Amino acid sequence: MNTTTAATQAKVTVATIRNWCRRGVIAATKQAGRWLIDDASLARRIEIGTRRMTNPAHGIDENTLRDIRRARLARPHHLRHSPDLEGRYLLPSMGYVSHRPMEKAGLVERITTRRGRIQYVLSAKAERIRAAITTN
Repeated sequence: MNTTTAATQAKVTVATIRNWCRRGVIAATKQAGRWLIDDASLARRIEIGTRRMTNPAHGIDENTLRDIRRARLARPHHLRHSPDLEGRYLLPSMGYVSHRPMEKAGLVERITTRRGRIQYVLSAKAERIRAAITTN
């Protein structure tokens, strides 16, 4: 199958399919400058992605799950001014992205600022969800 058909089936962009082909995530060969994708390999990748994106907490949308997955452990330069952040996950403000739904769902413990940038400290509930979705 071609990249357009594969993208439609996998519910991702054509660029993602091409990236998977280049990286060997799915079995594909290039003929006459076009990717030909193995159906079984694509089906397996879709199944893996579905398993990974299974919502471990009811009522939490995919965008919120993506934000939780994007959170990173506090780095040493965070700890100089806030030693209580050690071992905690922080989600930096993206400026145009609102984390209000996360606050309402009890996924943000508190909001801190560092050098004028807002950072959200994930709650224990959000950290459990992060552990569940990143280990699948």
